[in-house]
Amino acid sequence: MNLNLESRWLDLQIATQCAPLLAGLKPSNLLILPGNAKNDLEMALKNTRFSHYRLSGKDGREVYLLYQASELVYYLTDAQVQRLLRELGYAEMELQKLLKSISDKYEEHQWNGTEFPHELGLVLGYPVVDVRGFMQHDGKNFLYSGYWKVYGNLKGTRRLFKEFGKAKELAVELALIGYEVADIVNFCQRKRALRPAV
Repeated sequence: MNLNLESRWLDLQIATQCAPLLAGLKPSNLLILPGNAKNDLEMALKNTRFSHYRLSGKDGREVYLLYQASELVYYLTDAQVQRLLRELGYAEMELQKLLKSISDKYEEHQWNGTEFPHELGLVLGYPVVDVRGFMQHDGKNFLYSGYWKVYGNLKGTRRLFKEFGKAKELAVELALIGYEVADIVNFCQRKRALRPAV
């Protein structure tokens, strides 16, 4: 447990913005931090299985992708995900090269207003049907909007969003009482392991 106020602030930000990742419900999440937080972020993730990749920086803020590498790689090997990535012009599927390409496009979007790289949704583990739907409908005509805009499997996704909400509530509560990121992850995993199978 960490009761240092500055460190607790970062643990709280990670808990608030990345709870689905911490709880093992998602392979990745975005994390937005002040531009001077990189070293603190590395320390916060030190005893976890998570990696980070800087996607963009502007106006004193940095956008990071926090991810669990094996889970993200597994998701990105899905045939539908790979098909959409190829349609979007990606020949290279190795994770670091893919993140570099997406980061370059996202940076270009942030600074020059070019088209948003919708493939970021795939790297965030969004369902292909929702990424395709968002692209085809220009972000309109969705069935539901929560953690992302939903274009298919409404019932299952709403159930997942509820799980995300519960994970966030728990992660924030733990961060507020001084749990570090690694402790939050361990607590959430133990809690999930004790749940009865549905």
